[in-house]
Amino acid sequence: MRKFLVATTLAFATLVPAALAETPSALLNALPKAVNGQLAPLFTANAIGQAGLNGQLNGTPSALFETVKAALTKAGYREQPIRTTIGAWGFSATWAPPTEVTVDGTASEKSAVLVTQAAALGPERLNLNIRFEGL
Repeated sequence: MRKFLVATTLAFATLVPAALAETPSALLNALPKAVNGQLAPLFTANAIGQAGLNGQLNGTPSALFETVKAALTKAGYREQPIRTTIGAWGFSATWAPPTEVTVDGTASEKSAVLVTQAAALGPERLNLNIRFEGL
């Protein structure tokens, strides 16, 4: 019986590829430099893995959003337009990770999304925050 169980387990393991999950901090660090190049790591209590990136950047909300969108799209992230808002105050958008990416720490009943939020601090000055959240 033991040989049967071992053989069955090995056979099943070769048929089902293992899903490798990446830590949120590793995924944030792997984002394109156009997105995370000037941001610093940040403890984010409600984010998956309690990890985020944050920093102040020069530019307008619409220009920064276009830079973020182009870089994330090129990296395989998919914008969820239903959750995208842009105004003089800043922007907020969510992005589905590339299909081959699994975010470690995501609750089983939720899907992980990359959240990008920018708030205007003054003329041509924004605070950008990026993190993973479960929806």
